[in-house]
Amino acid sequence: MSTGPKIAIGTLSFFGFAFAALLLFYAVNPWLERTEIPFFGSRIRDTAWFGITALVSVFATIRLIQGKRWAWWTAVAVTVVALALAILLIVSVLHPRDEFAASEGGFGFCLALILLIPSVLSGVLLNLPSVRRRFLS
Repeated sequence: MSTGPKIAIGTLSFFGFAFAALLLFYAVNPWLERTEIPFFGSRIRDTAWFGITALVSVFATIRLIQGKRWAWWTAVAVTVVALALAILLIVSVLHPRDEFAASEGGFGFCLALILLIPSVLSGVLLNLPSVRRRFLS
């Protein structure tokens, strides 16, 4: 394999492992921060859901490095979902419904950029002809 696809898959792997690390942070945080309100209703459920999702992310990223076709399709699907969420967030920031939404527009725009930049970069890297050829041939 040439250098281009290796760099692309390495960048995508970095995104996958960074996402898993963020999920593990969310899995452990309810036990470290006692005043936090659990996302799924209890600390145990938060730890279970975020921990399992992090393990799935690590597993799919490792399989992407190994060149599995299903991992490429999974990465494409996650990229499309993240891009759709970013666009939805940008639209909701540009058209606030009330004063609170208008006052939090900067935060929403920042979140949209945090979703938009990695998803666009991942989408471009996943669809490079040399990377796509590696997984679909």
